[in-house]
Amino acid sequence: MKKFNFSIFTLLIIDMLWMIQVTAQETILLTEKPGTFKFRKEPLNGQGPDIYGKQCACTNAESDAMLGKLENLVHVFRRTPVMAENKGFDGVCRLYGGRCSSKYGYAVPADVKLWFKSWSLRKGQEVQWVNEPPQWIVEINQLDKFRDNGFNESDFSNTSDPTNPAFSEKAQSETTIALNELFYLPGVKEVIQPGIDRYGDYVVIYNPERPPYWEQVTVREAFRLLLNYWKCMPDKAAVDVMIPVLNQEFAVFSEAEKDGFAYIGESESISRIGSTKNETPVVRPNPAYWNRNLPKSTIQLMVLEVFNPEYAESKMEKCLKNADGYYYVYKLMNELDINLLTSSIAH
Repeated sequence: MKKFNFSIFTLLIIDMLWMIQVTAQETILLTEKPGTFKFRKEPLNGQGPDIYGKQCACTNAESDAMLGKLENLVHVFRRTPVMAENKGFDGVCRLYGGRCSSKYGYAVPADVKLWFKSWSLRKGQEVQWVNEPPQWIVEINQLDKFRDNGFNESDFSNTSDPTNPAFSEKAQSETTIALNELFYLPGVKEVIQPGIDRYGDYVVIYNPERPPYWEQVTVREAFRLLLNYWKCMPDKAAVDVMIPVLNQEFAVFSEAEKDGFAYIGESESISRIGSTKNETPVVRPNPAYWNRNLPKSTIQLMVLEVFNPEYAESKMEKCLKNADGYYYVYKLMNELDINLLTSSIAH
């Protein structure tokens, strides 16, 4: 039997590792290259009807006033060292309209998106990340970010061959919208200070003198929305299976439990709804939070992703090592004093 030459094998491995290291070193972030910063302002009044069919577009004057407030907010971000120095990237700030919900909101919804078009040195050539560059988004006057933690049922209103007599496009669309308004609290709430709450990697900046920005939902209400959704599904076979199961799960609760708040339930259940108090209640945006005596062109709430310092620093180190432009995003998170943002909230 021919013997395997471990010496040659070892040399090959060392050679491969050396080549990988050299390749990785061929690209480095140009952290000292002077950059630029530009605003891209878009009218906020072209949103049209919201998901409930209500017109929520603002006037030109309200749009201009809100854009001015958003620009002032961006100047708070630009006080951080990474943005004040503006080195290693060309910054672009896009101000544009957010998703409207006249039922659960009031002030003009908007998004602030910061792009970091980072510069790198690759094989001796300066290159820039311009295709979907690193970005950071702040949501204004909306809680859309947390809807990802919701029920997220699909809308089958465009079904062409329904078998359920109770199905209609209108009913299916409306019940889907109503059910998807519910979501589970996105992690344990940490009150950093009055007006600043943290849920994992996300922070909510709000007016602590107002009612809560979301409200809990009862077990009865959660099941009502679930049953309404399934009753008008296009597939009768699916309806015949799901409705008895949901009714059976609902019947297990006492009347007092049905009128109590809903929480995430056992994973074995179909509804995933329970009555035992835990750190994951079922909630939805609270329309009572908004001060409707203020102009619509006011910032009453904002949601932003901000990692804790230790995690942000570890992400920075990894990105710097890998020549990843998200280094500047995590550096912004690490340097931002979120306490300064409370002054932007209208009272």
